[in-house]
Amino acid sequence: MDNKVTVVYYDINNEIAEEKIWIERKNDSEYQIKNIPFFVPNLAYNDIISVEEDEGELYFEDLIRSSEHSTIQIVFFNTESIKDVTNDIEKMDCSWEGIDNQHIIAVDVPANVNYKKIRDYLDKQFEDKVLDYKEACLSETHSNNL
Repeated sequence: MDNKVTVVYYDINNEIAEEKIWIERKNDSEYQIKNIPFFVPNLAYNDIISVEEDEGELYFEDLIRSSEHSTIQIVFFNTESIKDVTNDIEKMDCSWEGIDNQHIIAVDVPANVNYKKIRDYLDKQFEDKVLDYKEACLSETHSNNL
């Protein structure tokens, strides 16, 4: 068995797409997401999911339990600002993963971080034409921060 799961979803063009996400087995029926999804909606770091196996491949089946983390997907218009933005994100107690050649990052917002501060920062960067962002998975905890 692999330690990745394939998640099938509809992309921005409403076409079927796939993303492989790192997972860790917790027991016979539960797996924990161990990286930040770049494109998949409605999943976040540390969420507990179920999977199904098909010909040796694992496929996402269902969300069992939310980690209350949120996933923010960011695309940069101004690539010279990537380092400053990622440094700022880290200072706000969030982590990120990136795809350099596409100028895309995925941000993990832990449950204990006040999301209003993050969103205000991202809105300012959007107004300054530095980036655009998508709240791909906004937890109930973070929704309540707004």
